[in-house]
Amino acid sequence: MKAAGALGIATAGVGSSQALGDNIDLSALQEEDGADDEPDEEADDSYDVDTVVESTPENVVWGAIDPTKEPVETVASGDVVQIETISHEGILEDQPDPEEFFTNRGIPEEEILEDQVRVHDEVPHDGGGPHVVTGPVYIEDAEPGDVLEVEVLDIDFRVPYGANTFRQRKGGLPSEFTWNDSEVLEFDLDREVALLGDDIEIPLDPFQGIMAVGPTLTTGRVNSVPPGPFGGNIDIQGTGVGTTMYYPVFVEGGLFFTGDGHALQGNGEVDLTALETSLTPTFRFTLHKDAEQMDWPIAETDDDVLVMGVDPDLDNAMEHALREAISLLVHQKDMSPAEAYRFLSLAGDFNVSQIVDINKGIHGKIPKAVFEDGLEIDPQNLGESF
Repeated sequence: MKAAGALGIATAGVGSSQALGDNIDLSALQEEDGADDEPDEEADDSYDVDTVVESTPENVVWGAIDPTKEPVETVASGDVVQIETISHEGILEDQPDPEEFFTNRGIPEEEILEDQVRVHDEVPHDGGGPHVVTGPVYIEDAEPGDVLEVEVLDIDFRVPYGANTFRQRKGGLPSEFTWNDSEVLEFDLDREVALLGDDIEIPLDPFQGIMAVGPTLTTGRVNSVPPGPFGGNIDIQGTGVGTTMYYPVFVEGGLFFTGDGHALQGNGEVDLTALETSLTPTFRFTLHKDAEQMDWPIAETDDDVLVMGVDPDLDNAMEHALREAISLLVHQKDMSPAEAYRFLSLAGDFNVSQIVDINKGIHGKIPKAVFEDGLEIDPQNLGESF
């Protein structure tokens, strides 16, 4: 669980703080805006890995999140689990075999993952989405109605490159870009940048595009593309190392899946893909029993709590995210809905996560620093909508 946010800084003259509650200091937002960029999160190395899940053909699903799949591992609450994942870019049907795809774009054959080649050759692409997803991992004693906490402890790059592809009549401008185009970018892992041309370097900021629990058995096997209440392809920039996710549990064992590794992504993911790569994240799973039932995942970083809304219509996705934010403040900070609504208009930060995954995504950031007593998530009291 994340530590509480920084204490609010005492200031005079913030007239709106009384209307919002005595424990809120909006000047912290101004200080944050003017502060120098903080260094990236460091990996938490105060743990031992209990289980490693390899991305072998028998441990992955191609194109779906499937709660009927036999678990690949069973772990206990509190266990630390390292999960290998592979990128789908370079092995899809509109691309040549992975050796040809990558070597034609300057990648030495010895840097192509054997797992990726095996999945291409041995695993049926029988789901509706493009993603190769590793799992599920079964968490002992998890039952519907519980809350599953998933801490992202570390993320390792498996290869020093990633691919970005836009495809015919997809992405944010489908009528303008009517052809397929893939580009492979190399990484300078020592300097933590991706090399886009000769004079552009973009900082690496890896995260898993897909982190999910199993959908309900009545929902069954779902396309890996649209995110939903189970999480899935939420594609939220900045949910890498140091992030804690909280999920409602819908099926016995929770059934955690992950995939769709991103080296970096801009908000919106406008051309269809991020900088797709193969990653090995390390997670800690913690099960919360007898919790108030929640209805949608949330994320927590050192600085913010992130809520999300998804819908085929972006306006509806924004309304969904706003309702989730109000609900969180009602349950976690004992605000009235009206107080939370006002707070979010003054201090919330809502962004377009992605516009390319059938269900479009909005994520809202609730800053911790404006609360004098911080905003530490209580998983027992996340609750449903207000």
